[in-house]
Amino acid sequence: MKKIAKLFLFGLFCITIAGCAGTYGDGPKLIDGKPEWYYTPSKDGKIGGVGVSGIHKDGKTGQKKLAVERALAEIARQMGVKVESYSNLKSQTSGGSSATSGQSHSFFTVDGHTVNARIEQMWEDRYSGELYIWMVTN
Repeated sequence: MKKIAKLFLFGLFCITIAGCAGTYGDGPKLIDGKPEWYYTPSKDGKIGGVGVSGIHKDGKTGQKKLAVERALAEIARQMGVKVESYSNLKSQTSGGSSATSGQSHSFFTVDGHTVNARIEQMWEDRYSGELYIWMVTN
């Protein structure tokens, strides 16, 4: 019986370690439990931003909208412009995986200029329920 318990605990340990590894499914590489792009959102000379949202009272739609707004606000901050309004969100996701990418576009009006950015990738922390959205300027 002790041998079975030890094997069970060893198997549980292996599953736990595998679950905490750098990636799962088609998702991004994780560093300290966050996608690698969380730490370096700018890409190929283009300004990037990451927005994070916890569980939202309006469900997944509200959570995504808030994360997009936060990512766009981060991009605007890096550009040194004042945020005036948030105007539009178009979304495209694929499959039921925890990480998706696509050609989604958002428009954010700042100081009389329109900043175009696209969603590079979305990732949901399956333990906390937080949604991470990485956006890069067009």
